[in-house]
Amino acid sequence: MNILEITCQEKEDLAVWEPYPPMPQAVKLLDGTLVTVRPIRPDDAPRLQALFGQLSPSTIYMRFLGYRKELADEQAARLANVDYQKHMALVATRNREDIVAVARYGVTRPNEPDHAEVAIVVEDQYQGRGLGALLLRWLLAYARTHDIRTIHATVHPNNTQILRFIEHSGLPAEKKLEGGAWEIQVKLEPEPAS
Repeated sequence: MNILEITCQEKEDLAVWEPYPPMPQAVKLLDGTLVTVRPIRPDDAPRLQALFGQLSPSTIYMRFLGYRKELADEQAARLANVDYQKHMALVATRNREDIVAVARYGVTRPNEPDHAEVAIVVEDQYQGRGLGALLLRWLLAYARTHDIRTIHATVHPNNTQILRFIEHSGLPAEKKLEGGAWEIQVKLEPEPAS
C-alpha cells in the first residue's frame, strides 16, 4: 500500500509532504462532494476554532465526551502544531481553506512511544459521507510508518459510525466499557514491504 510521507525541513521548520498520496489531495466523498486533504499546519489554529464553532452540541459531546463553548486560542495553537511523527493530524478542507474534518494521533505516554491516542471530528453536514473513515485509514497508515504499533481511543457508546468502522476494519481491536465510554485499543501491524 502506498502511503503519504511527511517530513520536516530543518531550516524552515515547515511540513513538506511527498510521495503518495500527493498532498494536498483532492478527494471525492461518497455523495460526490469534493474536499481537499492535507496535513495540518500551524496557521490552521483559527480554522480549527472556526470548525469548532460549526459543530453541533451533539458532535462536540461525542468528540470531547462533554460540552464546551469554544476552542481556546492556546488549545487551537497546540492542536495545530504537530511534529509529524509522534503527533500528527490530517485535515479535510472545502474551498482549500475552511476545515471540515480533522483526524489526529498523539503519543501521550512517554514510556510507551509506540502507543498513540486517536481522535476524529467531522463537521455535522459532512458526516455520513465516508470522510472520517478515509482520514482514519490514511492516518493509521501514516502512524505505522512512524513506529506507532497501538492506538487507543475513548468513544461515546452512541458514536455508532466509528464503532462500526472499527468493527469492519479487520484490525485486531479490544474494547471495554469504562466510565460510560468505550475504551478501544487497536494493534497496528507494520505495513508489508513492497
